[in-house]
Amino acid sequence: MQPRCSCGALLPDDARFCHKCGKPQYEEDIARLSEQRDDAARVPPPPAPALAPPGRIGFGNLRAVGITGAVAACSLVGLSIASVVAPLLVPLVLCGAGFAATKFYKNVAAEPLTPSIGAKLGVMTGFWLFLMVALCVIVTVISLSSPEGQEILKAFSTKMPEFAKVLDDPRKLMLSLIPWFFILTISAAFGGMLAARMQARNGRPS
Repeated sequence: MQPRCSCGALLPDDARFCHKCGKPQYEEDIARLSEQRDDAARVPPPPAPALAPPGRIGFGNLRAVGITGAVAACSLVGLSIASVVAPLLVPLVLCGAGFAATKFYKNVAAEPLTPSIGAKLGVMTGFWLFLMVALCVIVTVISLSSPEGQEILKAFSTKMPEFAKVLDDPRKLMLSLIPWFFILTISAAFGGMLAARMQARNGRPS
């Protein structure tokens, strides 16, 4: 009688494996395949690739530098308008600068956003904004040293005497930049932290 596999296929007398389902027909083959399966099951799976560490936020991060610099340039316009129209809005503009920089960075970066990263982005934004303000002050001081500038200063002295006194003293004008450095960086850092906290809260599963 011709041997038959458990799948129903007729097998030649010397067949070691079924030509239809591949099942071994001899005990030694069954034992060997069982051992191979056990060995394969005992081999641990390869470790999952480690997640890439978050990009370091700083002046070496070109993406962060570009975003914070661009936001600072736009915020300078808002800061100038707020200083003239409504000085009480200046802190809000500065916080908004750090907030916007952090939000823009999150849109183009894959790393998770933390309050620490938001604060660093805010400080960078405030730093660039300070440099721009300082540059404007230096240009103003140089312009006022010219004869035309002195005429402008005289016109200011009749309308805004206190402001004219500050402009007339370059040393006092430069010293006024020191507190502005801390105001700009701290306010923008607060805005960056606020953006990071809001992002974390929105990303938290409900």
